[in-house]
Amino acid sequence: MSRRISADFDQLKCFFSGYTLKNHLINETQISECKAMHKKLYGFMLFVAEFRQQIGQSTMTTYLNEVASDLLLAMFNWIQGMYKPAKLELRCAIENFLKALQSVDNAQIILEKSVYAIFDEAKNDRHFNNTYGEIKLRHFKNDYAVLCRVAHSAPQDINSMSAMNHLPKYDIQISNEVASLYIKILENSLGVLCAQYPSAIDKMHPDNKKDFLDCLSKSAKKEINTYLYS
Repeated sequence: MSRRISADFDQLKCFFSGYTLKNHLINETQISECKAMHKKLYGFMLFVAEFRQQIGQSTMTTYLNEVASDLLLAMFNWIQGMYKPAKLELRCAIENFLKALQSVDNAQIILEKSVYAIFDEAKNDRHFNNTYGEIKLRHFKNDYAVLCRVAHSAPQDINSMSAMNHLPKYDIQISNEVASLYIKILENSLGVLCAQYPSAIDKMHPDNKKDFLDCLSKSAKKEINTYLYS
């Protein structure tokens, strides 16, 4: 290895060893966004843990667990100002969520590589072939389209090779865009799970049930109650 390559690697090691978020999370708007994102994520992870405890390990719970992982990584990237990777993780979260639910009746869906086919199949899936589910599926599709812009490097989302020099960073406009998408995707996911598996909510430990329901917005609860009991 040449001397210049070795020297550059030493600089990279120095950057990694000195990298810290200690003084980064100080903006009140960012803290507020993070708190709102965490609340929805907490509710989702609570459902996954309780549901897996109730029904055991399955393809559905495995993929729901993967969704939780996607969302955790999205938040980790977002907090550092790595907005493009955060959006890509959100895209993965939508794909895996749709696969998780469809796998209940269609085990082969997890092998499907075409996202268009996954969305198309979802139209006939019992989680989405109802008035409530149709609306949520449409939201997922619209959000996915927005996130696809990043994957195909829309001009406003292109970064330079010096991007790491600016981390961690905070851009109020892009941060809010990602946080809003994050919360919306989770709110819709929680809504579908609650609407389709109300008995799982009822079987939760009382403290977990209370916390889960606290993670849903008032408007989401109203929509779910209307769907279930009207």
